[in-house]
Amino acid sequence: MPVRHAPELRAALLGATFVALSASGALAANIHVQINQTQPLHLTTPAETVLVGNPAIADVTVQGSQLVYILGKTYGHTNLIALDASGKQIAQFGVDVVAQSDSTLTVTRGAGQVTYNCTPRCERVVNPSDSKDDFDEAVKQAGALASMGLGAAATGGGGNNGGGQ
Repeated sequence: MPVRHAPELRAALLGATFVALSASGALAANIHVQINQTQPLHLTTPAETVLVGNPAIADVTVQGSQLVYILGKTYGHTNLIALDASGKQIAQFGVDVVAQSDSTLTVTRGAGQVTYNCTPRCERVVNPSDSKDDFDEAVKQAGALASMGLGAAATGGGGNNGGGQ
């Protein structure tokens, strides 16, 4: 083939490749999930296995063969792949975990930052982008709060259950 036809051949090959990838479900748009939020994903073909490239960024919960919930765990980009019962790939998605767009306030102090959720009162939240000391303190406080809740549940709530004294 003469060199002058190379651009047409390249365009035809790229078009054929795109059609083949689209038909196999190997190419799809990115899914945007806010950090600490869940996004449903409805699959057009039943899946037997669902994999996440980096489970530190996002996690999945399978609710059925065609319904998956994606949880944004920390900022970043990963991918999600769905396989059918024979192990054939039926879908692939990019997953972008992004900041919450509403009710979040970020305060920058020097080189660090602290994040608040303002719904309606501003309270500190655990945010992996916060400065190390502030992040560590928020994780420690969240852990202590969770432990208090588990302790109260184990002892019946710690309050007056109507028995009176």
